[in-house]
Amino acid sequence: MWGPWDSSMWGFWWIFPLIGMALCALFLIMMVRAVSGGHRFMCMGPRHGGASDDDLRREIRELREEVKQLKTTR
Repeated sequence: MWGPWDSSMWGFWWIFPLIGMALCALFLIMMVRAVSGGHRFMCMGPRHGGASDDDLRREIRELREEVKQLKTTR
């Protein structure tokens, strides 16, 4: 009536739910670490590589000066 579930689980069928739960836990851990800004896993690549805060502030200041110059010339 219930198919393979009416008898006890003999064999290796019990391993599939364990593998599925392990994969779900792994993806959950990877997502939490990626969103929280913690260390990433090796397969996700390096986190650094962008400009530093000082470089960004300097560039914003230069752009604001250019915008002011453009407004005064019009």
